[in-house]
Amino acid sequence: MKTKDGTALPWDLIQAFLALERYGRYELAAEMENIDDSTLRRRIAQLEARFKRQLFVRSEGGWKVAPDLHELVDAAIHMENAANAFSQDQQTSIGEVRISVMDAFALRLSHVFKEFQRKYPRIVLNITHEAHFVNLEREKVDLAIRLARPVQNSNSLRIRKIANVPMNFYASRDYLERANKEASNPAFPGHQLMGMRLHFPHQDHSFPYADLAFSDVGLSGHTCMWLDSLILLHRMCELGHGVAILPTSFAADSPNLVLVREDSPNVNTELWVISRLDMRAGWQRDLADMLQAELARDGRIDRPAISP
Repeated sequence: MKTKDGTALPWDLIQAFLALERYGRYELAAEMENIDDSTLRRRIAQLEARFKRQLFVRSEGGWKVAPDLHELVDAAIHMENAANAFSQDQQTSIGEVRISVMDAFALRLSHVFKEFQRKYPRIVLNITHEAHFVNLEREKVDLAIRLARPVQNSNSLRIRKIANVPMNFYASRDYLERANKEASNPAFPGHQLMGMRLHFPHQDHSFPYADLAFSDVGLSGHTCMWLDSLILLHRMCELGHGVAILPTSFAADSPNLVLVREDSPNVNTELWVISRLDMRAGWQRDLADMLQAELARDGRIDRPAISP
């Protein structure tokens, strides 16, 4: 709101203007604004001096804005609504949040996304499957949930570890029975190996999953299938198509899957939240806490001891 000379008005003067219009009496308006009566009168006087006219007229119900100035009231209410929206608390956060996550973990975290939207109904979640490591700033993704931690060019990112994810080498019981029978045959070509297609660049990440190799547990054979979906890799392993490196929690959900080598220790990988947001807003902290709590509820996925 501006005066005739084009200068902007201080917000406290506009608040005084609205208060007197709403409550009609200086004493009540001052009380509702939590200021003293003389301060309110002084602010109204300042307004009238800047507009170079009387803004209020006395009526039976008290002081009311002059009949030709109702547009000023509408403008002041609009400004008040805008100010309230600008200072709204976290419960009324509004907007769209883009999240990139591996498909298998998106399914595992679906309860979190549902609960988050119940708590923040005016935030729209735009969840995409991360088949490669998206550049959050270039692709305008707000949060990524992945089995890797950026180690380069990450000064502008906020990074938080939310879980330890043990991995191991699995196959179906049927597959291992067939493979053990064929192993004595000199023509046995070795195991059928299935892997995640990880040929995309990830040199700027600490990515233990990408470094796991079948030779680590003495397995040899030929790669029969590449996939870019952890869900599909899990399913093909269940169907007895070959050996795969899977999170132990996924394998535990499948009674038909067993360790290829019973004595092979788990290899620990880590799940991280990477954000281009500062993670200070209430909804941002809530989302990270809810993700971590959901994973901790699964005893086969461990809560990290330290969450940087």
